[in-house]
Amino acid sequence: MTDSKSASCPERDRDGRSTTTVASTGDHAGPTGFRLESLRRFYVHPAAISLLYVGGGLLWLLAGDPLLAAWLADGAPALPSHLPRGLLVLAASGGLLYGLLSMQANAMRRAFQARDIARDRAARQRTEDRLRQVRSELEARAQERTAELLAINRTLEQQNAARMQVEFALRDSEERFRQLTEHLREVFWVYGLAEERILYISPTYEEIWGRPIHALHERALDWLEAVHPDDRSRLQTAHANKLESGFFNEEYRIVRPDGAVRWIWDRGFPIRDDGNHIYRIAGLAEDITTRKLAEDQLRRQQVELAKMARLSLAVELASNMAHELNQPLAAIVAYTQACVALLHQDQTDPRVLTGTLEEVVQQAMRAGGIIRHLRDLVRKHPTTQTALDLNTLIRSVVHYAQSELRQIDTALNLELTEPLPAVLADDIQIQLVVLYLLRNALEAMQQTEIGARELTVRTAPADASTVRVTISDTGHGLVAEAAEHLFQPFFSTKPGGMGLSLSVSRSIIESQNGRLWATPNPDRGTSFHFTLPRHTNPGSPFPPA
Repeated sequence: MTDSKSASCPERDRDGRSTTTVASTGDHAGPTGFRLESLRRFYVHPAAISLLYVGGGLLWLLAGDPLLAAWLADGAPALPSHLPRGLLVLAASGGLLYGLLSMQANAMRRAFQARDIARDRAARQRTEDRLRQVRSELEARAQERTAELLAINRTLEQQNAARMQVEFALRDSEERFRQLTEHLREVFWVYGLAEERILYISPTYEEIWGRPIHALHERALDWLEAVHPDDRSRLQTAHANKLESGFFNEEYRIVRPDGAVRWIWDRGFPIRDDGNHIYRIAGLAEDITTRKLAEDQLRRQQVELAKMARLSLAVELASNMAHELNQPLAAIVAYTQACVALLHQDQTDPRVLTGTLEEVVQQAMRAGGIIRHLRDLVRKHPTTQTALDLNTLIRSVVHYAQSELRQIDTALNLELTEPLPAVLADDIQIQLVVLYLLRNALEAMQQTEIGARELTVRTAPADASTVRVTISDTGHGLVAEAAEHLFQPFFSTKPGGMGLSLSVSRSIIESQNGRLWATPNPDRGTSFHFTLPRHTNPGSPFPPA
């Protein structure tokens, strides 16, 4: 029997799986359904009802017919005449009742079947609606998922395209970097602090060092083993400092496997990460052997030029100081003639000639000092640096330039700081520089009107480690083009000038660890300045002037 509240309907979904749909009838059957359910609850088979009817009829006949009861009780042979008729009627009515009840049962069965079919159809419709809803939801989800997958795919394609662009750019950059480093005359290197080895070095290393690059990768300090023994200790210290600071700037020599010695200028700088920590050091190592040889050749040439300049200056100075020698020589001649005249007299006391002869000796010594100083200027002597008193040296040089000062009517101002710290330099070379600068200043004022020609020499401490000398004139000054080439060899603004004095002067001052430069005066003329390092032991005695 089917329950009045629900019915189970087995179905198969679109995938062929068996499903059971439970359909509720309480909400959709209505009054007709309720009656059908009530009839089904109290349903009795028609045969049972017919039998019950026939049995009841028999009991009614027995109870209501005394003759039949007596017949049954007494066992009389005579059967009442109306009994067959009653039984026939009872049987006919029972059959009729059975027929009617069977028809009713068939009608009820068809009603139940129709209801079940309707219920199954409704359940199937609901199931189909639910399946359509689920399918719609699944399709929506599939579309959403498909859209997400498409978006992810597009993103991945974009990322892949960007990555490929980056890879192409990186390969292109690496190729340009490789071409750049391979065509550099310098050795480009990269050192990794974490790896404690050379990460990259350009092929020029093999050309300069004469060693294979793979040996450097196998032994990180292979390049250091090629350093000249005299420079190796200093370079090891610089290399250790480089690992801490990231900076490196050294000049050193290397010995190639063929025995050739080359000069190297090696400098490095740190590479920092996002945290400002040094993780690599990059640098360039340049072969400066040619430059070093040129510098040595230039120094030798400058020494020779200085010698020639000293000779030229000595000749010119000797001509300018001719009257300085004429004075002591004339005095010697006069004193000697007086002595000869006195000796020709018979009664002359020789003791009277003592004072005269002493004057002759003094004048001769004066002339000898002038000649000796000129000889010191022109002779070749080794450079020796001693403690110098610049004030004394300048006064000595100015003394021998007095004739030229008077010749062009120039006023001399000496502004010498006292006391002045001693400097460490070569006496003869610094005298030569002062003479060059004095003479250059005098030549610059030849076109200046008389009365406006002033030559000023100043000395003063420049800072805690140097002393400065300034020589200023009141000439017409320098034009901008001349100022740029002032210290170049063979450049001169004077007709017939050799253009060597200022170039040689700068070379001399720089060889003494000093500096020489020129500046225009605020009003007129030019000032030349040079500095020299202070003597570390100022208590040392000064050499004689």
